[in-house]
Amino acid sequence: MDTYQLDTAIKFGAGRYRQDTGILEVCGEEILRFGKKAFVLAGHRAFDAVKDRLLAGFKSAGLAYEIELYAGACSYEAAEALGKKSRELGCDEIVGVGGGVIMDLAKAVGEKAGLGVVNIPTSISTCAAFTTMSVMYSPEGAKVNCWRYEHEIDAVYIDMDVIAHCPIRYAAAGILDAMAKKIEIQNGKPVMTLDDNKIDLFSAYKIAEFTYDILQNYGAQAIDDIRNNKATKAVYDVTYVNIAVTGVIANITKSFSQSAIAHYLYDSIRTYFTKEALAALHGEIVAVGLFAQLYYNKLPQDKDALKEYMRKMDMPLTLKEIGVEPTDENLKVLEDSLLASPYIADNEESHKLLHEALRQMN
Repeated sequence: MDTYQLDTAIKFGAGRYRQDTGILEVCGEEILRFGKKAFVLAGHRAFDAVKDRLLAGFKSAGLAYEIELYAGACSYEAAEALGKKSRELGCDEIVGVGGGVIMDLAKAVGEKAGLGVVNIPTSISTCAAFTTMSVMYSPEGAKVNCWRYEHEIDAVYIDMDVIAHCPIRYAAAGILDAMAKKIEIQNGKPVMTLDDNKIDLFSAYKIAEFTYDILQNYGAQAIDDIRNNKATKAVYDVTYVNIAVTGVIANITKSFSQSAIAHYLYDSIRTYFTKEALAALHGEIVAVGLFAQLYYNKLPQDKDALKEYMRKMDMPLTLKEIGVEPTDENLKVLEDSLLASPYIADNEESHKLLHEALRQMN
């Protein structure tokens, strides 16, 4: 599925990163560092949640802007059309406002238009705001490939008052998506050592261990605080880990070995069960896939603790709960897809382990 042609240089993240309360009001002056007229690409609900404060800040700073509300997939077709439109409107900076789809699309639009990108995430559901790649889909929502860029984005700005009011479902999905990095980097290995891994991947793993511990210890508190619309230290810390630190992990690995079975299952489900799983969030699908990943890592004893953690956050725990019936036929579709991936060793033992691992999602 993925495109494996890439620039070998490591890009660590965003040129500027600010995370605090009151950030929306200063986004105008921040964006002026990069351009004089912004092409604001936003999701409908996300823009409704921030427009009054954001546009007041634009006006105060004297930043010109055009607004494009978008509700489709992050596709090459959309990126081409919106990139052309942004240039025709005389814009010189792309500004994404919304969730993961908009974050990825803003980067793709910037690439097509030859313009810089500023991302303003309105949830912590993924690290897409920070990474130097976009997951690309067909206009209908099926996974096409990953588009990796040869440069970092200009900036990421996060307003903690916005995050404290985002739906807890998105926050929970983001927490599990970030926790997945540690489990997926281990792909097929119950223990990670530097002797057996490249230094960049091992570095990413050690950072992922840190993020896993933070989220395991403070994630539930952050969810409770967001439920009560409080921008507490727990919410601040989890936001930083979900977006900035997890984004660094993805960028260090060039968005390859930081994801494995759980994320590939996400890609496969989006491709082969597009309509069935349409309502499920990225992090929700990945989280269910972690049960298979743990089994493939030969760590089945860790499944119950993870399931209990997810249960406390009211997350889906099975394939059926994300819209995919776990029939033999459907499981074979997912198994065949994974067997064609780079994440499954081509031997009988590994194939048998995968077969058994997929049954852990029931």
